[in-house]
Amino acid sequence: MKDNSSRLGTEPVFQFYFASLAACGMHITYLITFSIFRMWLLAMFNIFSVLFYLVLGIISIKARSLKYALAWVVLFNAEVIVHAVLCTVMQGMDTAFFLLPLLVLPVLLYYLFVYCSRKVFFRTAGIMSIVAIATLAFMIIFSGTVGSVYSLAHMHELTGAEIMTLRTINIIFTFGTLMLFTFTFYTEVTRAMAQLRATNQKLNYIATHDALTGLSNRHSIWKFFDELENSREHYCIVLGDLDDFKKINDTYGHDCGDIVLKSVADVILSNMTEADIACRWGGEEMLIVMRGTRVECFERLERIKSEICSLDIVHENQPVRVTMTFGFAGSEEMTHTFETAELEVITPAATAARTHSHIGIESLISVVDKRLYVGKRNGKNVIIAA
Repeated sequence: MKDNSSRLGTEPVFQFYFASLAACGMHITYLITFSIFRMWLLAMFNIFSVLFYLVLGIISIKARSLKYALAWVVLFNAEVIVHAVLCTVMQGMDTAFFLLPLLVLPVLLYYLFVYCSRKVFFRTAGIMSIVAIATLAFMIIFSGTVGSVYSLAHMHELTGAEIMTLRTINIIFTFGTLMLFTFTFYTEVTRAMAQLRATNQKLNYIATHDALTGLSNRHSIWKFFDELENSREHYCIVLGDLDDFKKINDTYGHDCGDIVLKSVADVILSNMTEADIACRWGGEEMLIVMRGTRVECFERLERIKSEICSLDIVHENQPVRVTMTFGFAGSEEMTHTFETAELEVITPAATAARTHSHIGIESLISVVDKRLYVGKRNGKNVIIAA
């Protein structure tokens, strides 16, 4: 059996319980109606049906297990078929009791699909469908040839009002059940689609972001580069590297190092717009792409650098000093980068290949990388922009 939780927010056993109670309520209605019409045989059978569904509901709620799902479906279907055949044989087709097996079949097949294995579903669904068709065929043939037991034995001739009452009750139950089932199915499909979208978004986030820092990962940023190249907007690329990060790990431990990385990433993210992106480029390296002019981006980078220096990180009562060195370049330098790049062959095919591999942005990244290490060799905690 499948161990599925309800998509409606309730435990699966409660769905069996509520279905049993609904069937019990239907048979109470039949019991009262048959008693009023003095159809004592059918009234007695409905006393059995009411008790049957009460016991089925109690077992469902106490079992707390889905291993009885198949037995519940089979017993439920058997009672419905026996009741429909008995009422039709006794009263004829005009009372519309033949609708009951057709009514419960899609509902029970749904329970089979959700709570039973694929093999059990197909085998049981096939048998139940054949039984339902055979039952309907029997009721049609019997009513067409014999009529009804009541009329044949002169036990109880149904009046027009009684036929209309029973037919109306069955149509109301059929329509109400189908509408409720449709609403339930729609609700569960909608919830399942929402869960699927949420899961896909979560998986996409996991696939495109660094688990520790929340920054984009190196693999996912290339799609952003495609959009950047096509936009023709001004932008700046920054490559930052935490100063003496190995010393922090060696002195305070890797847990402290993780806190430092996360804190620095939070500072970067808090100073970015929706049009920007930052990714964890390497171990302690972070690449930032800012949209805007060189002056605007440089001012924001200075603010990031200042906030990183002001981080109040304490590990085991010892303050941890955090600084970061940055290499900085603007997109207006791209022309110069192309001019100085070594191009082996200048052909349309080669140009397309270079565009696809982001050779322009890669060259700019190479520039900021060189500037970063100029800063590393000249005191650290600086921004090298030229």
